[in-house]
Amino acid sequence: MAQKEAGEHAVEPLLRGDESLNCASEEEFKDEFSRFDQKQKRRIWRRIFPWLLHSSIIVVYSLVIFAVILPRLQRHVLQEGREENRPHLPLPDRQGLKWEYRRFPTNIVNNPFAGPPREDMEQAWHKFLRNDNIRVPIGYLKEKNLTSKKVKRMMFKEHYYANKDEESMAREIKHADHCVEYIRESLMCQPDLSLVTFRWINNTAQHEDPTEFYPTNFDKDMHYCANWEHLDGWAGERMFDLFRVDLLDRPEKSSG
Repeated sequence: MAQKEAGEHAVEPLLRGDESLNCASEEEFKDEFSRFDQKQKRRIWRRIFPWLLHSSIIVVYSLVIFAVILPRLQRHVLQEGREENRPHLPLPDRQGLKWEYRRFPTNIVNNPFAGPPREDMEQAWHKFLRNDNIRVPIGYLKEKNLTSKKVKRMMFKEHYYANKDEESMAREIKHADHCVEYIRESLMCQPDLSLVTFRWINNTAQHEDPTEFYPTNFDKDMHYCANWEHLDGWAGERMFDLFRVDLLDRPEKSSG
């Protein structure tokens, strides 16, 4: 009886043999997992795609803007740097100044400005400084000095000041000394850092000896300079004849 009841209550497996393994085979499990994984990826991709799209558009626009603006910005910054480094005159000087790069020839042979006194040198210096005095709008002051010419004449004082007395000559010496000091201050104010090298050559203007070599300056770098012809033309249009004393606003004579 007991055996019969035990037999009636015996636990039977839900699936016999290898049927359970066949139902959830490894291939089916992989397929199911793959489908689930793809759904997850699609869901994530749908979430991040708008962000990626907008980010890509922003990056492309930024690159285009930088490609267009950056060269102009660089030119503007370079121009700003030049504006800061160039001399600021108390004038509407932008009209008269035109900048360029050039080398200094520094040649005293066949140079109308160099050498002993002679007619072509006098004409060259006169033409060079003929536009010393110019008319400017009220509130501005323009002074182009005769420093270089004064120092040049002092080098040949026997020629230019032969008839001056001792008192007059003392004034000229003080004037020339003041000019040299002005040149020194101007060079310190606006220094030119372009390199000037030296090389060994023979038969120079100072040493006419073909057998000996002497160091001579050689201008290698470019200098950032104002175009003198442009400035001189601008000043010539505003030239004022200093001998027109009737146009001068002269102070009244002192009563004492």
